[in-house]
Amino acid sequence: MNLAHLKVAVSLFAVALLSGCVTPPTVDYSAFKESKPRSILVLPPVNESPDVKATYSTFSQVTYPLAESGYYVLPVALVDETFRNNGLTNANDIQATSPAKLREIFGADAAMYITVKQYGTSYVVISSQTVVTVTAKLVD
Repeated sequence: MNLAHLKVAVSLFAVALLSGCVTPPTVDYSAFKESKPRSILVLPPVNESPDVKATYSTFSQVTYPLAESGYYVLPVALVDETFRNNGLTNANDIQATSPAKLREIFGADAAMYITVKQYGTSYVVISSQTVVTVTAKLVD
């Protein structure tokens, strides 16, 4: 009886060990590499979360990794002020602007469309969990 339990345990361990060797799914970056954007216009994020701070918090934080990766990212203040001066203050309206018009105004090689799905902290008794879920699409 103990030998049977040992065989089952070893079999389960082997299956668990081998399932850890599965390769992760690959992402096709060929279209991105072909377009070779050098400058990126980050558009104000559309906020689908209940937190009102999500838009500008995400907007200000997303540019740093892009700039550190070697891309010229148009300054957030410049982009925001340009849209405000032209009467566009809502992120949905800004993201509805055609890519050709954005290229004409800003001259960027690509535009990043961001949507904030979840943003904020939830508290349960004595613990808290901060969740930020963002989707992004780069359009050239």
